[in-house]
Order: sequence, then C-alpha cells, then structure tokens
Amino acid sequence: MVGAESERAFGGVGDAASGRRGLEALFATLLYAAAVPWVFRPWFLAADLLPHSSGPLGAMVDADLNLNIWILAWAAHAALTDFTQIFQGNIFHPAPNALVGSENMLAHLPFTAPALALTGDALFVLKTYVLESFALSGLGMFLYVRHHTRSLPAAFFAGAAYTFTAFRAETIPQPQYLAVAFLPLAFLALDLWLQCHRLRWLVALAACLALQAYSCVYVGFFTLLVVPVYALARLAGHRGSRLRAALGLLVAGLAAGVLLIPLAIPYLEARSYGMVPDQPGAVVRAGSWTLAAYFSSAFIYRVGLIPLALVVYGLVLRLAPTSGARRVERQHLPSLALWAVVGASLLLGLGPVVVLPGGVELPTPYAFLQSFLPGFSSLRVPIRFVTIVAAGLSALAGFALAEVLRDWRAPARLVAAMALAVACVLGASSEVRPTMAAGLGASAQPAYLWLAQQEGESAVVEIPGPTRLSGDLGADLRNSRYMVASTLHWRPLVNGYTAYPPPASGAVFPALRDLPDGDALQALVDLTGVGWLVLHRDALAPHEARRWSGALPPGLVLAKAFGAVEVYRVDIAAEQPWAARLAAPPRRSGTTFAGTSVAPLGENCRPIGLTILEAPARFSRLPVGVRIGMQITNASPCALPALGQLPHGLVGLAYRWRAPGAPWSAPTAIARLLRDLAPGTKMPTSISVSPPGGAAGTYELEIQLIQQGEEAPLTRVRKTFAVGRIPAGPLGEK
Repeated sequence: MVGAESERAFGGVGDAASGRRGLEALFATLLYAAAVPWVFRPWFLAADLLPHSSGPLGAMVDADLNLNIWILAWAAHAALTDFTQIFQGNIFHPAPNALVGSENMLAHLPFTAPALALTGDALFVLKTYVLESFALSGLGMFLYVRHHTRSLPAAFFAGAAYTFTAFRAETIPQPQYLAVAFLPLAFLALDLWLQCHRLRWLVALAACLALQAYSCVYVGFFTLLVVPVYALARLAGHRGSRLRAALGLLVAGLAAGVLLIPLAIPYLEARSYGMVPDQPGAVVRAGSWTLAAYFSSAFIYRVGLIPLALVVYGLVLRLAPTSGARRVERQHLPSLALWAVVGASLLLGLGPVVVLPGGVELPTPYAFLQSFLPGFSSLRVPIRFVTIVAAGLSALAGFALAEVLRDWRAPARLVAAMALAVACVLGASSEVRPTMAAGLGASAQPAYLWLAQQEGESAVVEIPGPTRLSGDLGADLRNSRYMVASTLHWRPLVNGYTAYPPPASGAVFPALRDLPDGDALQALVDLTGVGWLVLHRDALAPHEARRWSGALPPGLVLAKAFGAVEVYRVDIAAEQPWAARLAAPPRRSGTTFAGTSVAPLGENCRPIGLTILEAPARFSRLPVGVRIGMQITNASPCALPALGQLPHGLVGLAYRWRAPGAPWSAPTAIARLLRDLAPGTKMPTSISVSPPGGAAGTYELEIQLIQQGEEAPLTRVRKTFAVGRIPAGPLGEK
C-alpha cells in the first residue's frame, strides 16, 4: 500500500493527478529554459558570437571552449555519419582515438545530433546543449524535491537553485559540468525502488548512473561514488526487507557497470599506453580544497548563497520545538542521506591529504580510491566534488523551504518560491559576458568553405601550427580555433588541442616546426598523407614569417588565396608508409619505424654533439614557444632511435631553465626528432622553448638530448638569455 501511494505521488500510471504533475514538470522545465538566454546574454541569441575570457589565462579558457565545441560537434557528426568512428575524431590526424584525450558528452546525442542535422552549425549544437543541460538539470532536482515534499513551490525553487549559480554560468568553457540532471534522478529512482520495489526503478537507476558518466567523466565518477553512500544511508532507515532492497540496488549498479563498458574500454586502453596519465600528487593537491576554503567566498560562489542560507535556516528550524505532525514529515525526508552525500563529497574534495591546524597531514579516502579504483588516479581536480555538494545543498534547501512555506497560503507560497528562483537567476547573470566571433556564421573564413567544396577527403594542416605538446597558450588557442573551423569542412586535421594528445601526434610536430623545409614537408606527407596546407600569413610570428618569405618547395602549389590566408595543394607522394603505422592502435614495440632498437643506449653511444644554430637574442615573458634551431652530430657507432608511434625508448630534445643561484627547473617532456639518426651523421632539427616562470632577469637555458625512460641525458648544451617584458612582436623577440 505504501509503495502504491509513493508511486502515485510521483505521478505513476493510473494516478488521477499524473497529468497535472506532468504539466507542472513541463512548465518548470520551460521556465528554466526561458531563463537561459538571459543568463548567457548577449552571445546566446546572437548569430555568431561566443563568450570570451580575459585575464592571464584567457587564452587557455577560450581554447577549452573551442575544444568542447568541437567535441559536441564531432560526436554529433559521427552519430549521423559513422558511429564506429565516434572516439576517433578528425584532429591529430592520423593518430587514433583523439576524442579520448578529453570528455565526450555522448549522453546528449539525442539533442545535439538533430541540432547538427538541422543546421550544420557547431555553434547551434553548443547552444542546444547548454539549453538542454540547464533545463534538464533543473527538472531533475525539481522532480526529486517535488516527490519528497509534495511542494510545487519548494521543488521549483530547488531546481532553480541547482541549475542557476554564478559558477555554473561561467562554466561554459567546460560545458560537461553543466550536465548534472542524472544525479538527482538517480537519487529519486533509488528512493522509488525502496518505496515501490518495481523493476522499472532499478532500470531507471542503472540508466541514470550510466548516463551521468556518459555526460561527464568527472561527475560520472563522483556519481558512482556518492550514490552508494546515499543508498547505505537510505537502507539504514528502510522498513522493508533490507536484503531484497540491497540486492536490487546491487543489480542496478552492476547493470550500470555493463552499460559503461563501451565508454570505459577506449579510456582504459588510452591509460595502458600512457595517453591518459596518472596525475602527480602535487597536481592533485593543487586542485584540492583546504578546510579553510570551505568557509570562503569561493565555496559560496560554487554552491550558491541562497540555497546555503536556506540550509542553515533549516538546521535552525530543527532546533525549535515542533508539532508531532511536522516531526513525522521530517522523518520521511531523506535529509540524513543527503547530508551523508554532502559530507562524503566535502571529504573527497580535500583530495588525497587533509591538512589539519598545526600542519598535521592525514590521508583521506581519496588516496585509497586513487590506488584501487580504475581510472580515478587520472582525475586532477578534486575541487569539482563541489558539484555533488551543490546538489545535496539544493535539495536540502528545497526541503527547508517546503517547511518554511508549509503554513503559508498557496499564492504566497508560489510567489515566494518564484522570487527566490528569480534571485538565483539574477545572481547567475549579474554581468554581461564579453564575447568573441565564433567564426562559424558570417565571420567564417572563406578558405574553409572553399575546402568543403573540394573533392576527396585529403587531410588538412594549418600553419602556424602547434609548437609542442602543451604549455604554449598561443599555439593551443589557434589550434583549437582550427578545430572549430574544421566543422565547416570535416576533413581530417593534422592540428589539434586537447588535455591529453595522442602519443602518435608527437611524431608529427618536428615536421610542422621545420616547414616549409623540403625534407620536413616530405616527412609530413609520409607521416600524415596530408593533401592541403592552409597558411595564415597574418598569424606568423616574425621568425616564422622569415621562413615562409622565400621560395617554397615544389610540392606546395598555391590553389587559392583569400587575402592573408593561402591554401596550398600538397602535390608530392608519400615515400614511406608511416601514416598507416601512426593510425594503428598503439602498441609497445622494440624498434622504431625504421627498425632501430629502442633499448637503452650504452656508454659507447655517448659521443654525441649538440649545437645551437639559431636562437633569439632574448626572450619575453609571453608564455609562447620560440623556435630554436639545433644540430645533432652522432659521432657514436650507435643509431639513435627517434621515429615511432609511442615515445618510450625514443631520443628527443628537452629543456630546463635556472636563475642565478637557483636550482634547475624540471626538464620538459621530450620533443621528438624527425627521423632516426644513423652513426656518423648530422641532423638539423629544432625545439620550441617557452620562457621561464619568475621575474624578469638573466636565466640559463639547458637543452638536453634524452632517451625517453632514461634519467641521464645523452648530451646537453647551455646558453644564457635575458628574459624581460619586451613588447617587440608576438613572441617578444628583439
């Protein structure tokens, strides 16, 4: 009888009020959706605008936004054309599984794929995703609180408090964190199973757990961790058969695990060959909360002031004398379970170590999860557990508001809840965001539209391209723009930007750095089969412009010029089958593509010379890569391994800086070489170097020739540079 009443309260089949409750939910969802254009003014309703981030990290934030636009568009494109290629991506060609380097947001294909099919516009896909994420997140919390409180006003407010915070409104560059509708729905499905013991709610629970992971890998991990905490707390107070209830929940959890296998396999494979790494302890701790931070404005900014204030007021209400009826109502609310979720999330948000007053450090459950939960050690920002905290506090705030409004008249209850919801919306949209052109509508580069009309599916490379794997903010931003532009033609793109690039992409970087050199062009064709080169002359730094100002190699034929943007046809054939090797699933090999062993080089391989041929007179403080020309002289009897898919055992260049009297910084990751280096030969090459962190002054640069996996460099060369704030061009060169 209790189960039937609970299901009818939720709006089950046969309930006379189900139609009314459905209309309530629809109306609430439409109101949440209607607020989205206001929150994201002016770009949301504009034809070709995107939000823009200023400040020292603005380039990185804008690059992340472009990356996520590409992810949403690519997943929709693959779903419409060839779903088997959905993890492949068209970036970092020909490296496989480029999508695995970041989020995937596949749960939203029922919305994003039709949006792309209707318009072909990646910007419209982003807007569809944002609208859906805000509306459905609000709906999920609305349904949860509505079920438990029977209060429409409290439920409407809780949905608004959950989905409209200032922090979420500024999370557009990482839109995966907006899609959190399935977390409260998982709680609701769990509660309905405990109350009704209907199979449908176990199916719903399994689906919600899986869909939250398919929406966002981070929040998916968090959901899989906190839902069991919620379940244990709910089981503790369960009045029916706890064994039956627990077995049902276990089956739902296992079913969710099965549903997640297609998502987990490519990520676990990427971890196996080092594409998705374990995060260093220092990185994780830097991305963790401290105990003091939980009492800061930064925490309030993330969870919302209004729901936090209501939660505190709700705690105060519980201290006051109450009638028996009100105590009974409170007992039926899952408040303790929500507090358990909030407490667990606050603890996990502290990262692997909590620092107590006096500097005492204690390990947390986060450290245990890093060791035993597959994939968890790849997460680098425990602060994001605040998403779960916000969910718990929004629900608790809804419970508190339902109690506050219990004795109010119906019109007053609705007006009060609407006023609080509007306050949440206004708090999330207090400022108009700066914008930038999306480059997908009227501002689209004609060169991309022209490429879309050309026959065949030849790959494209854009210059200036990447300078190194990570850390060059200017290169990351422009390559992310190339990715968004590729949605206009969908050709394979050699360029790319993501959190974790495919290892095979490192093999292509030396050729890109040394273009338009003829040998570099031939190597690029061998490695990628590229058919088109797009040159942005107005984006070339001074030293790059000099390289492109003379005669170009015969293999580059100007096909079309669009002002400063020139499109070249690459008219040379591949001489080596390296592109197919790079496109294959990564496997550890004992030799390079050319057959050179990657075993550790012995002492007899040490007569190797390293010379700086070309370098700037000084560095600016801009965090961009500056090309330094090098020459390697292999005077040893050993061949130096350099060209392969995975970097293990390969020889490459790294660098580090030090200020006078200070220790050396840690060496960077190696920059690959163009080819293996035979005994008794020389190789001109290059490395991109960014300036050191710290104040302006004189620094010593050390460039090392390193074999990946070995500690001692094969050789090194040092040079002193002045580093200062010199506004002399894009790279700060004088």
